[in-house]
Amino acid sequence: MKDSLFAKILATLSWCCVLALWGCALSTFVHPPEWFKPLSLLGLGFPFAVAATVGMGLVSLLFKPRVALIALVGLVGCFGTLRDYCPVNLSSPPPKGALKLVSYNTLSLNAWAQDTDGQLLLPKQVMKLRPDIVCFQEVFSYYKEKQQQLHREVRRYGYHVAADTTQLNQLTCISRYPIARIDTIFNQNANGAAAFYLVLAPQDTLCVINMHLASMGLTDEELITYEQIVRNPEFADDAKGKKNILHKISNASYDRCHQADIVAAYIDRLQGRKLVVMGDMNDTPVSYTHHAICSRLTDVFRATGNGIGRSFHKNAVYVRIDHAFCSDHFKPFAAQIDHSLSLSDHYPLVFYLKPLKSVKAW
Repeated sequence: MKDSLFAKILATLSWCCVLALWGCALSTFVHPPEWFKPLSLLGLGFPFAVAATVGMGLVSLLFKPRVALIALVGLVGCFGTLRDYCPVNLSSPPPKGALKLVSYNTLSLNAWAQDTDGQLLLPKQVMKLRPDIVCFQEVFSYYKEKQQQLHREVRRYGYHVAADTTQLNQLTCISRYPIARIDTIFNQNANGAAAFYLVLAPQDTLCVINMHLASMGLTDEELITYEQIVRNPEFADDAKGKKNILHKISNASYDRCHQADIVAAYIDRLQGRKLVVMGDMNDTPVSYTHHAICSRLTDVFRATGNGIGRSFHKNAVYVRIDHAFCSDHFKPFAAQIDHSLSLSDHYPLVFYLKPLKSVKAW
């Protein structure tokens, strides 16, 4: 009788964990309504739901092995979401002729830090990677002289450079290939998305979308509180201003959903064209924001990267919030977060694309 009751308790708890796991995974398909913005935060609970499901599976395996099948079913049922969050792939060295691309939120080029020669330090380090295409986010737009210096120095390396200005920042594209035109996709305060059209060869044009979606908008003090809550959940009950923090996070997440829809609509208009989308999405791989783009294009990190790929290294944010996607004109290789470059609060995302098809000029 006691064994039967214990088995029922284990099964009930296991199903609760599995349903929470599936709920987090399914939330990526749902645009949150305005009257329930916190729905957009459900994906943030995914790693905790995974941990709880795995934990219940292990406990069940020790005491009631048959009950462990519930956890197994739960994990298999969201295998795709698990691969979004933490992919595991074989090594994929880039082949000859592959394009090397970099996406980097620069935090205003490391506050415009210069080396002993007076050159801007961050772009100099990025140029040492010998990329073909680079997208910078958070190049603050009110330092005109510094921006001009950036453009001069990049051109000395033989690159073309262009920028689209939001109200506070610039989205900058650096390319070995001529930049034919720029389209502003949306512009909202410090956030935005822009399309840069690169001429790879006669009759061969590539559209590169550089985006920077809404951040959480927390003050430094609120970020400290947020970090304390994440690192010490028992602190949450006593944390001051936690409701305001939750309100800001849910509002920002809701805004990102709308911004992702705008970018997705632009992508839909470019069907059949060579396309790369990259930038700081400020959202995890388990989110409506990510799914809106990933459902249309290939996530290069999911396809060729390994592990969680933490790209923001402050304030207890242990996930990948910088992403890159490509159309089926390319085969991606060797996507990785480059932890050797720590000149910003983000690490750069580096990846390779091997062209598979040619397309007509725009």
